[in-house]
Amino acid sequence: MNAAPGAPIEPFALAGFTGEAAVSVLGALHTKVLHDPLRVAQAGQILRPSMSRLTSRVELEGVGPVLLKVHRTRGSAERWLSRIRTSRAAQEFAAARFLAAAGLPVASPLAYGERRRAGALEDSFFMAAFLPDVQPLHDVLAMQPSDRRLALLARVAALVRAMHEAGFDHRDLHAGNILAGRGPGDHCPLWLTDLHRSRMGGTVSLAACRDAVARLLHSLQLLITPAERLHLLDAYQAGAERCELPTNEVLATMRALERRRRASRGKRCFRESTEYTLEVGAGRGARSRTLSLARLDSVLAAHDLASRPGAAGFVKASRKGIVTRHGDLVVKERRPTSTLARWRDRLAPGRHAAGYRHAHMLGVLGVDTARPLAFLQRGGRTFSVFEDLSKLPRLDTLARSLYGGPDRLRQIALREASAAWLGSLHRGGVYHGDLKGVNVLVEQGPRVVGFRLIDTDHCRFFPYPQSVDRRRCVKNLAQLAASIPVAVSRTERLRWYRRYLQYAPPAMQAVRAVARAVAAALARKIVVVDEPIE
Repeated sequence: MNAAPGAPIEPFALAGFTGEAAVSVLGALHTKVLHDPLRVAQAGQILRPSMSRLTSRVELEGVGPVLLKVHRTRGSAERWLSRIRTSRAAQEFAAARFLAAAGLPVASPLAYGERRRAGALEDSFFMAAFLPDVQPLHDVLAMQPSDRRLALLARVAALVRAMHEAGFDHRDLHAGNILAGRGPGDHCPLWLTDLHRSRMGGTVSLAACRDAVARLLHSLQLLITPAERLHLLDAYQAGAERCELPTNEVLATMRALERRRRASRGKRCFRESTEYTLEVGAGRGARSRTLSLARLDSVLAAHDLASRPGAAGFVKASRKGIVTRHGDLVVKERRPTSTLARWRDRLAPGRHAAGYRHAHMLGVLGVDTARPLAFLQRGGRTFSVFEDLSKLPRLDTLARSLYGGPDRLRQIALREASAAWLGSLHRGGVYHGDLKGVNVLVEQGPRVVGFRLIDTDHCRFFPYPQSVDRRRCVKNLAQLAASIPVAVSRTERLRWYRRYLQYAPPAMQAVRAVARAVAAALARKIVVVDEPIE
């Protein structure tokens, strides 16, 4: 039994909580939820966990399935601010009622409650009718044919415009906060969700409209084409009385959002989050939550045994460090050998974490690499733990084996995919300072060839939307060309280069000048003849 938008709402003060609820759910709220909302949410079907809230589907007797969102107050600063701020649960309840009264699609709000001590918020929860058979907009959009995609985008734009004209500013409008039901794009139902940051009443400013549309387009940037982006913009402005949003301003706001996203998410591997934790036992550092502390300790103990003098358990050993393999994990230990190196490490300890941090950043940018699982400093030693990708062939050895055989289709697939991959990498502002064939691993599917970039210590990331500059692109091309065995003919290399230029940054389009620069850089390198150079 779910409350309709106009269902009677009553205030309540029960079990230390105060709030408002639909009359039809007060009994179940008192007997099933208020004793411990967080435990009730944890016992339900968890939909979206985060550090600040937990969202679950909960079955309440006499009510049916409901969406229960429990907000957590974190830290003393947030507790002090909660004395003068409305709780997120109360804000979302009021926002949902506002939208329902305006005739906009939203899950029916059922209740909210908050528990305070001396004015400071301790717990709060929001409860709404559960929407069955819905998915985030980006998932539904990906399944639509092209004509239905355009219809769906136009309907989403009309919904956002109606929301703004009703005086409602969502302030966190992205494709994950618009839900779509089953059906074709021109008919499937749409709902707005996650309303706890919203503002309502009055007139939504043009700047707020621009930011909302830019945020929505930014969340869809990998799913829609530039033409579809303009279609959504045109549909938003169609029939609007005052919302003339210049395209260049919307795109500039999108670029700013992407820069902030990269800066924010790039730092999460060294912060407490749903993906990483700073709990590493002895020493200090960070680890992925998928790697248990017990497993981390056992892997480091095995690393010590494998790296002892006379042991043969290492993968790679050099004067700078040692790499060992343990099942599906790889441990890299940095070992400075000179006094200068030790002082440099003490003065700049963050440089040890570069490979771990860069691997995480590559994942943020959608570039496949060995998944970073831990970085820690323990007992004066520095360790990094990564996913083991040794089962994948290296680009140089795969090129040698393919071009030494008759399989022309696989040769072409590798050539075309690797050139497009590197061009897209450079255009996206990602530079690898040691781009040899040994540091590129290949995933071969039935139709798709993918690549994993490893040894990420020397990566550099240019601010979005800046591409890698010409000098560094030339350096990468020379490095890669020198590391690929001569079994790959000059004709094939030229074909590879032409394919690369289709995806490369604009600075690389001066073909003859770039070719001369690559040839000059290549002349200074040792070229692989047969056996790859490590």
